[in-house]
Amino acid sequence: MKADDVETTIRRYIVNEIMFKKDESVLEFDASLLEQGVLDSAAMVELIAFLEGEFGISVARTDMVPENFETVSSIAQYVRSQ
Repeated sequence: MKADDVETTIRRYIVNEIMFKKDESVLEFDASLLEQGVLDSAAMVELIAFLEGEFGISVARTDMVPENFETVSSIAQYVRSQ
């Protein structure tokens, strides 16, 4: 999967399943998901389950830090590193 595809897949999931929006333009790749209140603890659990299923990775508890989940781009970078 290409790098752009990883970011697009993650962005689409967040917009559709967490934000319940239909227009992906509402979320920039580098927008802070934490500052905007997009990711709370429940949404984080859902997102991690999605990432593990979609990309076949395992997210360790020690990896659940703001640096890895701040933006769509940082999440995609984390996924590609696994």
